[in-house]
Amino acid sequence: MNSFRHIFFKGIRSRVNNKKRYVSTISIKTAISLFACFTGCVWPCSSQKNSLTEPKELFSDTITIGSEPNYPPYCIIDENGNADGFSVELFKAAARAVGMEVKIKVDIWNQIKQDLNDGKIDALPLVGRTPEREEWFDFTMPYLSLHGAIFVRTETSDIQSLSDLEEKEIVVMKGDNAEEFVRRENISDKIYTTNTFEEAFIQLAAGRHDAVITQRITGIELLKKLNIKSVVPLPVQIPSFRQDFCFAVREGNAPLLNRLNEGLSIVITNDTFEEIRNKWFGPESTEKQLSQNLLKAGLFILIPLILILIVFWIVFLRREVSRRTKRLNNEIAERKKTLEILKEQQDLLKSSKEQIRLLLDSTAEGIYGIDLNGCCIFMNQSGLEALGYTDMQQVIGKNMHRLIHHTKNDGSKYEEKACKIYQAFKENRGTHSDDEVLWRADGTSFPVEYFSYPFRKNGKITGSVVTFWDISHRKKAEAELIGLKDELEKQVTQRTNELEEKVQKLDKSQKAMLYMVEDLNSITAELKDGRRKLQLANQELEAFTYSVSHDLRAPLRAINGFSNFLMEDYADQLDDEGKRFINTIRDNATKMDMLISDLLNLSRVSRTNLSLGKIDITETVRSVYHDIVTQKEQETFEFIIHKMPAVECDLNLMKQVWQNLIENAVKYSSKSETKKIEIGTREKKKEITFYIKDWGAGFDEKYKDKLFGVFQRLHPDQEFAGTGVGLAVVQRIIKRHGGKVWAKGEPNRGATFYFSLPKE
Repeated sequence: MNSFRHIFFKGIRSRVNNKKRYVSTISIKTAISLFACFTGCVWPCSSQKNSLTEPKELFSDTITIGSEPNYPPYCIIDENGNADGFSVELFKAAARAVGMEVKIKVDIWNQIKQDLNDGKIDALPLVGRTPEREEWFDFTMPYLSLHGAIFVRTETSDIQSLSDLEEKEIVVMKGDNAEEFVRRENISDKIYTTNTFEEAFIQLAAGRHDAVITQRITGIELLKKLNIKSVVPLPVQIPSFRQDFCFAVREGNAPLLNRLNEGLSIVITNDTFEEIRNKWFGPESTEKQLSQNLLKAGLFILIPLILILIVFWIVFLRREVSRRTKRLNNEIAERKKTLEILKEQQDLLKSSKEQIRLLLDSTAEGIYGIDLNGCCIFMNQSGLEALGYTDMQQVIGKNMHRLIHHTKNDGSKYEEKACKIYQAFKENRGTHSDDEVLWRADGTSFPVEYFSYPFRKNGKITGSVVTFWDISHRKKAEAELIGLKDELEKQVTQRTNELEEKVQKLDKSQKAMLYMVEDLNSITAELKDGRRKLQLANQELEAFTYSVSHDLRAPLRAINGFSNFLMEDYADQLDDEGKRFINTIRDNATKMDMLISDLLNLSRVSRTNLSLGKIDITETVRSVYHDIVTQKEQETFEFIIHKMPAVECDLNLMKQVWQNLIENAVKYSSKSETKKIEIGTREKKKEITFYIKDWGAGFDEKYKDKLFGVFQRLHPDQEFAGTGVGLAVVQRIIKRHGGKVWAKGEPNRGATFYFSLPKE
């Protein structure tokens, strides 16, 4: 067996991580072939080679695979436009060995990888096995291991290792294992992708980006094809980017995966793999092989030469030895040669057995063989572990039916003649079951699914190979599903009964609802009529108030005017009491005019349409303060205005609000020692609260409900003049804006008035 094949078998191993078992599944037919090698049948002979490569009538499938156009020398397009390359030819040979025809779709890598994931094609011939791809694909045994390389421009001097790429621009093919590697290992934050590596090398040679990462052989072949001499691979290895390449199928396609594994095993065993490898890579020649070949040649030359010299020496010393002695010496020499040949064949057979044992032990399924008497002749490591044995000698030669097979529910054994495995292989057929149990060495049992298939030697059935695996989790899941189904059926029945009861209650209450709806319709009609009458009354009341207010002003002007004439024209004819009467008449007329003006303002507030806009309250307050407060009052008062947010409101109405509030604060603080007014806000999630605080006369909070009524005053005119309409106007304006007004105070310790406005 040559060294390349030895490296291939050495690469077949079992890998386990936290998420998924990396195992190659072997079909029953492959296990039989391996067992044939194990028991002494050597495949690489010409007659067997021809029989193994002939398609069997059992398989006649046609599958579609995807191939890249430019991943030399593994996947390429030949001069006729057909898919070719080492991996493509190897896949065809493996498929042909198990009777499958192959159709090939050529496209860029990212597209054919997506096509396999979507089920548009059946397999890919060259896929590096990575953790990212094992989420979507299943892989055959690896047939090739490749190392990655860093390609840079010849003038590049600041990139000598993988760590130098941290701040560099790296370009890779989209979806390639090189892209998965640089992203998984966080090689750089500057990663650029192309549809092919040809595009990547062209961009690198043109001065764009800093490096390309791909498989060394593929990169060198592409640079030759593109005739690019300004890009070279660095003479460094990337240990973390060494990958095994396999055939890939869609995840869960176990039948196709098994057949491809079987075909791959056949072409490797019958030297087809070696022929394809030599075609694409040339004969394998290393210093080690050269030394071995020279040593073998030397042995084959020196040993006969030494023997001949011995013979001549004996002839020279013992001429009298008879002709029979000479023939005996010649026979001894021939036997030595025969022994050497036998030794070489034994070493080859031992190596083949070790490789087969390694392959068997790399599978996750348990595999064992039995002879015609049902006795175990071999078992792999997974089978020993599943059955609780530590050494193969514990099962070799034991009757497997009596040791681990079928047991009834009462603990008694089935009759050996009822065993399906024995019946099957004696009838020259295989069998399958997923409703059996096997017994471990400690006396416990577990459910299994198994396949058995007879194997032959010299055309006769000599035993059977059995593959089994533990299905405890599957059985448990099935039981849980059955229990869940029963529980769901109970819940559905219960909910159905509850719904029927609710439907009956709904039917009973529906009639009552109809009567209620009729009553509600009648009440609604009455309410609508009452609302219409109330609106008419309000309109008439507003018109009346407006009309009365205007009509009252005419006689007030006459009273005020004639009383003024009396004071000017007849003052010398009036005594002091008469003058006091006239002044009293004028003061009351003026007060009456103020009351009428406030009533008109209150009525106008109710009728005016709102003109909303975003208003800067801080500037509005400052403007109102300077307009209504005299210069003397401004000098005596401490006026504090905090920064306030803009709100959406009617500017003219909002000015009236602040005018009334500021006038009240100045008026009721005029006789206090502390003349201070503070204005600010308190912001909440959905509204903004404004406040104005003074340190004036204050009020008793038990009368706070009267503050905002029309003509309601808590102080006499002799103490503080006023009409009692200003706060009513404030309340009406704020309510029209969707807010509310309230106040807090304490006699002789000031008062704080609040109003809120919604943010929207």
